[in-house]
Amino acid sequence: MTVLSMTGIYGGLVYEATLLVDHVDADLWLVQRDTRGPFAEPSTVPANVENRALALPGVASARRFVASTLQRQQAGHPWRLMLHGLVWPYDTGAWLPLVSGRPLGQAHYEMIADLSLGLPLGQQIKFGKDIYKVVGLTKGMTSASGDGLAVFSLPDTEAIQSDEPGEAVRLQRSTRVAQWLAQDLGQQQPDLVTRASGLAASLPDTLPPTVSAVMIKLTPGASAQAIIDTIQGWPDLTVYTREQERDLLVHGYVDGARRQLGLFRAVLAS
Repeated sequence: MTVLSMTGIYGGLVYEATLLVDHVDADLWLVQRDTRGPFAEPSTVPANVENRALALPGVASARRFVASTLQRQQAGHPWRLMLHGLVWPYDTGAWLPLVSGRPLGQAHYEMIADLSLGLPLGQQIKFGKDIYKVVGLTKGMTSASGDGLAVFSLPDTEAIQSDEPGEAVRLQRSTRVAQWLAQDLGQQQPDLVTRASGLAASLPDTLPPTVSAVMIKLTPGASAQAIIDTIQGWPDLTVYTREQERDLLVHGYVDGARRQLGLFRAVLAS
């Protein structure tokens, strides 16, 4: 009975660990060089990798992938959920196993939630400084830790992730102003100091935005190995097939369960 129980637990861990990879329609995953991201290990790649991938012959589509865990208080209890961002309108979440409602219909302020989060269809809930409406419900979509999936558009996901209290924003502005005032250029051009005291969104970006990974879908008949060989020559990226990404998740999340199961079997065998 113990072995059967551990086998069931192990199977459940494998299912939850690989759930998102199995449902997302991606043939290849591009992640940060020499990492096992984006699930088994943190990964950061420039968002413009999406355009680089689209330029390769045999690539049908390339989508940015962003996911993170969020913890809040709900009804006085800790409430954890996994955020996932979709590149709307190219990806509306139609691939999700919806039990009611619909995919995302606009670029902002809508979300799809797993039933385990306890959010009814049509409920409005605040994340960060904005209010989002639950337009779709899915079932059984959880992270490897059992946290329910909450799906937003990619800009909304990034806004939720980067939300900061007002005092932190004010301190950042003060720091920017102090840095400019300490430089000759800031004293010679007061307008730069004025701009530094404004919204961060109004400042020019010096680096491209980053995402966790880029997912690639191949055209029918395309040579996956030829595309992999090309990407492996890029010094900033590592490429995994869907099967390899799945194996990384299984090994990363359930090795402990596998060792325990082997221990029980060894004890019973002796």
